[in-house]
Amino acid sequence: MPRLKDQDIERNKRRIQQAAMRMFIKQGYHGTSLRDIAKACKVSVGNIYNYYPTKEKLFSAIVASYEAKMEGLRAEALGPLDNVFDPDGLKQLAAAVQKIVYGNPDYWRLMYIDVVEFGNRHFAGSFRGLARNMEARLGDRLRQAAAKGAWNGIDPALAFTAVYLQFFTYFLVEKLFGGKEHLGMPDDQAIGQLIQIASHGLRGQPAAPRRAKQGAS
Repeated sequence: MPRLKDQDIERNKRRIQQAAMRMFIKQGYHGTSLRDIAKACKVSVGNIYNYYPTKEKLFSAIVASYEAKMEGLRAEALGPLDNVFDPDGLKQLAAAVQKIVYGNPDYWRLMYIDVVEFGNRHFAGSFRGLARNMEARLGDRLRQAAAKGAWNGIDPALAFTAVYLQFFTYFLVEKLFGGKEHLGMPDDQAIGQLIQIASHGLRGQPAAPRRAKQGAS
């Protein structure tokens, strides 16, 4: 049998992974057999074994492929941010998060399958040390933001990560859970209010003192 070229091997792996992804999302991990996957991508079960010795190895490979993609999307989302806590910067971040969530719904479905069927064994690493990872990505920008005002002991990396996760939660509820304006208003208004909370707190900025009118007694 002639040796396959590397590009052919990668193409075959992608084909198997794509078919497996469709089946896992439709039937769950434990509800899907390798025979189901083989039928979906029109290859033999033995051909799948040439690339993946077990079904879980195939599942892990799909997770790794998605994680590599998501890492690129996260870097793309965070790279242009300068004033990370300014309302304009947070609005830009929210738009980037919406694009990530809406453009990759199967990634989140796969994550929920992992939570239910594996106890999040494959995705847990994505969340460990998330704030420290943000600090590594945005270190100088976070330090500059921290130097601008009193933080009352709050870690800027923690604060930014909390806002980042809030945006993800909002759009995941809208996209995957059918929230449909679950905060009671359109996306732009809801995100605007979340940004206001992040920027100024629940009570907002204190009102400026009124100037006395000239000529008043």
